[in-house]
Parts: sequence; C-alpha cells; structure tokens
Amino acid sequence: MHTIAFFPEMTPLDIMHKPLLDACFADLQPRTSELTFTNLYIWRHAFGIHLTRLDDVLCILALRADPEDSFLLAVLGDNADTEHIKECLSWMSAEGHAPRMLRIDRHIMDRLGLSTETFDCIKDRDNWDYVYRVDDLINLPGEVYNDKKRHIEKFAKRYRFEFRRITPELVPGCKFLQDLWCDEKHCDLYASLRAEHRAISEVLDNMETLGVTGGAILVNERVQAFSLAEPLNADTVVIHIEKASPDLHGAFQVINQQFLEHEWSNWEYVNREQDVGDPGLRRAKESYLPTMMIEKFIVRAK
Repeated sequence: MHTIAFFPEMTPLDIMHKPLLDACFADLQPRTSELTFTNLYIWRHAFGIHLTRLDDVLCILALRADPEDSFLLAVLGDNADTEHIKECLSWMSAEGHAPRMLRIDRHIMDRLGLSTETFDCIKDRDNWDYVYRVDDLINLPGEVYNDKKRHIEKFAKRYRFEFRRITPELVPGCKFLQDLWCDEKHCDLYASLRAEHRAISEVLDNMETLGVTGGAILVNERVQAFSLAEPLNADTVVIHIEKASPDLHGAFQVINQQFLEHEWSNWEYVNREQDVGDPGLRRAKESYLPTMMIEKFIVRAK
C-alpha cells in the first residue's frame, strides 16, 4: 500500500492500485456490484474515487464535486471495524462532505460488526442488486419466460446474427453503437449519461488490463449489441455494461442470453446491478425473475 497516502491524506484511484484492490476483494468475496476494481476505475472521475490508509485498513471514499453527494464506500482489511467507519465519517463531516456510508450490504455489516445501536441503517432500495441463476437466463425455462423467448425467436427469424467475443477489432464497432445510443438518448443533456459514456469508453479501451470479458451481437458484420462483465466472487459474474441498438427489437434479450451462454455458462449466478430507481429499468430487471436481491443500506453514525 506504499502508493496510498496515510489518513487523512487522500490518493486518487489509479490503475497501479489494481493488484492491491483485487487482493482485498478476493479476500472479501463481495456480493455488491460496486466492489470490483473495474467498477471503481471506470467511474473514478464521476464519483471522485479516493483511497487512504487508516492503520492497516484500506478506505475507499467517493469525494464528489458536490460534497453533499460524497460517501464512504468501503473499509477493507482483516482488522477493519466500525471504529474505522466512524473516523472516516467524522473526517468527512469536518471537511464538508456528507458523512455517510453507502452501498453496504448485510454481509459486510456482519463482517465489520456494525450494530444498529450505534449506526442508523436505512434500506436503499434503488441500489439493490438483482441476482439471477445463469442457467435460468440461458435456458429461459417455463412459461414465465415465454415473452423473452418470443423476442429472441423473432430476432433470429428477422436477422442473421452471430455472437462474437469482443476483440480489439470489434471495439470501434462497440463505440459506434454507444455513440448512436447516446445521440438518441441526448447524453449531452444529462450528467449521468455523459458519465456512463465516459465509463464505457474507459472499459472498452482497457479490457485486457482490467480483466474484463465482452461479447457482441453482429448483424451484417455490424455490432448491434454488446455486454461487458467480470467475476465478482467465486460463483457470481457481474455485468457492468449492456447496450443494444434501439432499432433492432429483441437485441437486448439476445445479448443477455447469448453472452451468458457463450462466456459464463459454468458460473452459478449473474449480478446485473441495480435499477437506480428508474421505473422502466426496474420492470425490465424484475421481469427476468431474480433469484435474490442484494439489499444495500445507507449507514450514518448516531
């Protein structure tokens, strides 16, 4: 951790921190989608991701441009406990940042010994992760998935498509599709979509370094959908990015199914991240019938 400042000094996240964070996460075996190096790295600008050393504990903070949006994300290490949380939150309050910890699940709360006697813990439903059985999303069993199967069948009848793993040769095609998607969604008008656009470029430009696997659906040699993912823990893969052409009905259902079938069929679960409170996205994620939800909480010291 010699490249990371001692608390209360902060070090902006850098690619050189990947081995350290990978080791921390391998020990933690996280269930929340935020706790991978890739996720932190591609969103580091939007969230102001910083690291600091507190004793022998690594603390991850999101120090955002608007300090009211800042938060403590994680305290990592064998000796991490609630005292480290309190010290970080106290510093954040003194520096004008919102003193809260976000994206924390019950698994981490138990590991840290976090008690509701000393912390306020509020359910953060908009950021709960949706987790599915990989086999279910590949095979779409039973009548409950009939609608998904119809979309895929219609797509297959209408278009001669193929699945390909994303290689450097396919990256420009993925970026072109993302540009088209952004034009239609007017990304220039929304800070969140601009941030996502930058994050997608970051991961496409650094797939090998980040250890990310990608898959694409091609129609007439043109990328019409793509997905990017990596392992989250020993039995779960996390989908970080999924995009599809809005002009090809069924493209989302096809990339969802094909990517898992070709690249992740030996894994038990897939975490498809949160719905961020968007009603349409919530309906779409619920329609795939999650096996479980990873509940997350907003934590504040009492």
